[in-house]
Amino acid sequence: MENVISVTKTVRQNAAANRVNIRISVSGEAKKYSSAIEAAEQGGNAVVSALAPFDINLSRGDISVTPLRAEKRTVGYRAAQRYSAEFDFDGALLKSVTDALSMVTAEWSVGFSFKDCGERKQLIARAVSEALSDAQTIAAAANVKIGELFRVEYSSNDIARPMLMRASMYDDNTAPEQITLEETVVCSYKIN
Repeated sequence: MENVISVTKTVRQNAAANRVNIRISVSGEAKKYSSAIEAAEQGGNAVVSALAPFDINLSRGDISVTPLRAEKRTVGYRAAQRYSAEFDFDGALLKSVTDALSMVTAEWSVGFSFKDCGERKQLIARAVSEALSDAQTIAAAANVKIGELFRVEYSSNDIARPMLMRASMYDDNTAPEQITLEETVVCSYKIN
């Protein structure tokens, strides 16, 4: 086994979220299975219509149906249709979209995410540079010389949480949530 110095380096940077992710659920209840689905689809059509004027990516997700039970027998069905809306962060657009959603019968939550515009590459380069600096410090303290880099492991993480808010909480000056970008490298250097 070769003698090596391995350094794990994690670097973090806060960045303003630049994407909005809204999860929407519309439900309908009825005695008949098909009627519950139809009610959920009608609610979904209202969501689609309410969001049609906006330049956003609206996608329809799955529909789930669960039986409603009373005294161990099925008395009806509840259908839930899911949608997601995504768009680049813009305070005025977010306010308009949430205002429109507040006019329909739907449950929704707003989350923020980060679309990489080169920040990750900078963080990775910083992590590798700092790992090399730490390895050189360790080698000097151990009175050895480090050689070439022969193995690198890498992982990445965004730390953000969905926010449940009412439309009245948004206005044109709403600031995007801060997201912590995290990059980790493990750099292993041979010892000469």
